[in-house]
Amino acid sequence: MSYVAHIVQIFGGVRPMARALGRPVSTVQSWKDRQSIPDDHKPEVLRIAHSLGYPIVREDFFPTTESSEDAA
Repeated sequence: MSYVAHIVQIFGGVRPMARALGRPVSTVQSWKDRQSIPDDHKPEVLRIAHSLGYPIVREDFFPTTESSEDAA
């Protein structure tokens, strides 16, 4: 599961996340399809998640993989 799919799941789906962010459903769906939230939107998503009591942390936006850890 991509980090975006995980975050969308915590919000309760694409529509609830779009509603919470005040964004079109198509915007959140495109993030999910691309498996990437634009960097300039990440702070807003995190702030709103916290305001709603969702257990999302900064690290959720920057997942590590074994391959990247092996390269370090």
